[in-house]
Amino acid sequence: MVHFLIITLVLGACATSLLVILWRAERVKRWMAGLKRQWCLKALSNNNHRKNLEHDTKNAQSIQECLLLEALRKHQDTEYGLKNNFKILTDVSSFQRLHPLTQYCDYKDYVRRTSQGEENIMMHGRPFALVATAGTSGNPSMVPISAQRPNDSFQQGTAVYLEIIHSNFPGALEKMTKFTFPPNFRHTEAGIPIINFPFAFSNFLNNLYSSTIPDISPMSHHEILYIQLLFALKEKGLSMLEANFSWFLRYVFSVLEDSWESLVADIQKGRLSSELKIPLDIRKQTEDLLVPDAVRASELRAQFQEGFCGIAKRVWPNLQVIVAVETGGSDLDRQTLKDTLCKGTPLYSPIYCAAEGLCGVNLWPLEDVPQYVLIPRSAFFEFIPMDTNELKQTLSVRDVTAGKAYELVITNRDGLYRYQLGDVVQVTGFHNQSPIVEFVYRKSQTLSVRGERISERHFYRTLMRTVNLWPGASLLNYCCAESGILGSLSGGSDPHYEVFIALKGVRDLSEDQRYKLDQTLQEQFPLYKSFRFKGSIGPVRVHLTSPKSILGLWELTAKLSGTSLDCIQPPRTLRYGKLAESIWKQVLS
Repeated sequence: MVHFLIITLVLGACATSLLVILWRAERVKRWMAGLKRQWCLKALSNNNHRKNLEHDTKNAQSIQECLLLEALRKHQDTEYGLKNNFKILTDVSSFQRLHPLTQYCDYKDYVRRTSQGEENIMMHGRPFALVATAGTSGNPSMVPISAQRPNDSFQQGTAVYLEIIHSNFPGALEKMTKFTFPPNFRHTEAGIPIINFPFAFSNFLNNLYSSTIPDISPMSHHEILYIQLLFALKEKGLSMLEANFSWFLRYVFSVLEDSWESLVADIQKGRLSSELKIPLDIRKQTEDLLVPDAVRASELRAQFQEGFCGIAKRVWPNLQVIVAVETGGSDLDRQTLKDTLCKGTPLYSPIYCAAEGLCGVNLWPLEDVPQYVLIPRSAFFEFIPMDTNELKQTLSVRDVTAGKAYELVITNRDGLYRYQLGDVVQVTGFHNQSPIVEFVYRKSQTLSVRGERISERHFYRTLMRTVNLWPGASLLNYCCAESGILGSLSGGSDPHYEVFIALKGVRDLSEDQRYKLDQTLQEQFPLYKSFRFKGSIGPVRVHLTSPKSILGLWELTAKLSGTSLDCIQPPRTLRYGKLAESIWKQVLS
């Protein structure tokens, strides 16, 4: 009996010691995390990266020329450089005169060979990685990047906008969380990594994020966002929310709206709902981090029961700014976030970027419409004027005019030369010598069955005018396609637009209501009206679908592109048959 008592006491003491060690280890871990965060905030307060940008924009033209000549010299002995006689391209003039404008098809074979392990094709040696473009076609495409690109993008883009947030929203970076999916690590057959978004990942950023959650990689999109929302909701003092893109942030809030009752119950009980399909080990890791919190659950329940207008600020009263990049076709997402879900909290689109290169940074976080100053040291920029049908000589950063629209052309350090991004921007002014641009539309998203060319922004505005004519209706989401992409599924012999919309407030539309969209298009676009009058374009066909169907379309886009869902730019105009057929099969009426 005495021996048993002694053994029990010894085991109890050991257990107590182990708990103390673990408790101290956790305290040390939290202390170290806090120390790293404070170090990052101190570094940002110096505004060194913003000062570097100020210096560069004052010397934009000379820096642009140096960047171009450096890229040409660096890659003159590659297969591409030898084929295009880089050695005789000694200045901007000769480069523009002798090297043609290019598109992805000009590099497709070079990229394929690079992915198979051939070296010195587009750049010296072997690329650091291939970036899967966040394109809208559904066809997977990739571009190579050097090891220097992620660091340059952080120094010239991410660090600059973090300094801007730190200056304009004091304390916003103290408690921040990001909604995202775990990186989708893949490799080519030659072992070259394929990544999704080369601008977002860095240890510096990881040190700033405050939420602690377990590894949740092997789960569905819904379960991953559910757990991220759970830990975000537990933290009442969050001061900043972040997502890669504004459309994805809307998706996060839709999960919140559908699941808030379950989330609140989990916070109250300190354990996960049994209805979630979560592996047992991840469920245990997650529940070990949860502590029942009836007070917070009661606060949240009261806010959700009041509705979702301004829910972000009501759930997180210390919220100062919401960060998400806006891209082409995101007008509806921005308006929905601004007017309802995030009402009362500034929305900041920090950078203008693509897989092909970082282009600009937004220095004005409080402006309603995002504008970006082009970063002189990031890429060599050229501009094709959009006010003429003739392909004139491209313009440089010093030659563009405020108030005019241009297609952006870039040459980067990673093997792309005079590359037409397909983005149309409007120059709104200058920051020192560097143009300030507003994103207007993506050329690939233009509707045109007879050469009438209606951009995604103009189509969206026309659609909104039409929706406002339907009593009680509000637009939740939409996409469209030219009839030719649907083949035999498309009704009518004349080419026309197929439009798929998700509405709130109405269950169905009459034929007269649907025809209103065609009438509004005719009112807004005389060329479209003339083609309709001649009978060479048929009337628009409007189909009702559900928000979940359109989300499923975005998921299919990501799957076909081989890209993580939170890193794609969802297409508004469908160019890929499988995408158009997918949404067609989910039409409700």
